[in-house]
Amino acid sequence: MSACDNEAVAGRAATSPSRPQNRDCGTISNSVSDSLDVNPFVGEGGAYDLVRPAYPDEAVAALLGAAPVRGGAAAQQPLRAADIGAGTGKMSELLVGAGARVDAVEPSEAMRAQASSIPGVTWHDGVAEDTGLPDGAFDIVVFAQSWHWVDSARAGAEAARILAPGGALAIVWNQMDVSVPWVHRLARIMRSGDVHRPDRPPTPGGGFAPMRLTQVAWEDVMTPEQILTLGTTRSSYIRSSQDGRGRMQANLRWYLYEHLGYAPGETVTIPYTTLVWLTHL
Repeated sequence: MSACDNEAVAGRAATSPSRPQNRDCGTISNSVSDSLDVNPFVGEGGAYDLVRPAYPDEAVAALLGAAPVRGGAAAQQPLRAADIGAGTGKMSELLVGAGARVDAVEPSEAMRAQASSIPGVTWHDGVAEDTGLPDGAFDIVVFAQSWHWVDSARAGAEAARILAPGGALAIVWNQMDVSVPWVHRLARIMRSGDVHRPDRPPTPGGGFAPMRLTQVAWEDVMTPEQILTLGTTRSSYIRSSQDGRGRMQANLRWYLYEHLGYAPGETVTIPYTTLVWLTHL
């Protein structure tokens, strides 16, 4: 499970109009998670980890702040986090850096192969609806750039199963700030789809309380060449024909170099918003 094309997502992080839901999203079931038609990221070519942005510090702080406060002997143990649909481990690495112990669940072998081996992250081949993780083992379950791929009722029930009492569920999305006209056009050319609306909270199963939202505005800095590579990590690009891929890249080159006037190697500052949805059992 990785990102759908309704955001420019999960590398680097510095500290919206209302639009319909992207129809390019689908549900990755346990039985077909290795199918390119259902999970395009089994065919990702290896650029995802290099060019997809990570998450701002404020978003990670919001996650850690939502986890239950431990007492007694348990307070000596690190926070236990499950990163579901972990992709190449962007969020996992940040959580470990903040002191958590992480179990990362990701169905795409191509994505897991791009993940760095860092102490504190244990990787699992699984899906949101059937993680294979133990009952009641985690303080927080995180879906970073992956909730739009899941069956929300079943994934929520699975999150509730693996959470300890009082544990937190977090659903996180990075997305380009398409309220800025030139960014909106860039997202359309890249076939990045539509943004997740802050007035439409996720609705997980599992008996969770209504979700509350924290939004973090930040900026990513890339070169035009990196943006061109970013376009190749979209599910729509991966699923497209060779001609379709060529057209998208040609349109991007025209927009970046000719229309916007960037020179090769010049920096492009892209505004982002990270949505952090949180709830508890």
